[in-house]
Amino acid sequence: MKFIQNKEINQDSWEHFIHVKSNASPFQSTEYLQIALNSKSIETHQFCGILEDKIKICCLVTIQKEKGIKAFFTKRAIIYGGYVDDKVSSIELTDFLSFIVKKLRHRVIYIETRNFFDYSNQKPIFEANKWNYLPYLNFILPLQNKSLDDILISMKYNRRREIKMSINEGASYGLASSVNEVEELYLILQELYKTRVKVPLPTLSYFKAIYNSKYGKVIIVKHNNIVIGGAFCLFYPTKNIYTLYYCSIRDYNKKIFATHLAIVAAIEFGIENGLNAVDFMGAGKPNEEYGVRKYKAEFGGELVEHGRFIYISKPFLFKLGKFALKLIQKIKK
Repeated sequence: MKFIQNKEINQDSWEHFIHVKSNASPFQSTEYLQIALNSKSIETHQFCGILEDKIKICCLVTIQKEKGIKAFFTKRAIIYGGYVDDKVSSIELTDFLSFIVKKLRHRVIYIETRNFFDYSNQKPIFEANKWNYLPYLNFILPLQNKSLDDILISMKYNRRREIKMSINEGASYGLASSVNEVEELYLILQELYKTRVKVPLPTLSYFKAIYNSKYGKVIIVKHNNIVIGGAFCLFYPTKNIYTLYYCSIRDYNKKIFATHLAIVAAIEFGIENGLNAVDFMGAGKPNEEYGVRKYKAEFGGELVEHGRFIYISKPFLFKLGKFALKLIQKIKK
């Protein structure tokens, strides 16, 4: 198998390859590559293995880091979704992982796959190549052969009641109709991340690129013609829709739950476009408190553990980074 990267890759062949694979996601698409390039804030790399001029395995990697001094101990490579393959052998997967490590290990502190699908059969191969498995949960809400009413009935009673109450109060949802609405929603999200989440957020250009992408959907929730919340989502045709970011104005109205409606809009879009499921993109580590897990659970999805694989290329900086970030978070509190 021959391994190539970036400009060596035929993009039409790449897109055709992942389009027919069950473990494809928008994060491995050429469309997401363009989102990252257009945002000018996310560095990306494509890697693939070719056999007899045909792609057999591939993945798209994003390189991320914090600003300022934190960049020194936070630079990492993230593979959203995991690799996409055509039933490669254990030797071929080993060689592919070695190729990625060789190209990235001197540039980043660690490389991590955030799996959206079940790679448990490949766990021994990863571990044999010094990739550690990290248990990590997620909620998947199946949509096939279901109506919106079916989904609503499967939700917790309080969640259904709050959705109905929000609509009765005059809140509405739909897709963003202008860049101005995207900017308004971004300001709400930015405030949430600054005051509560306290982790870095991509620049506005990233979210505008999602809006302009054929695989991106920006959901807007309004009340009295004011943008009060919404969601930034990515989807892949015939596959899943991913709730990448969602938010609302805090304490806007006790009878309106804007984030609920944003997720309902994502569900509705998925049903109308024949998608398989809504992917909630993470529910924390097992046996650890994670407030968002309960929130996501009440939409009636299935709890899964697809986990993550991590290769630590610079152990000292990895340990230093974990310590420093915890210290910074304590200081911020």
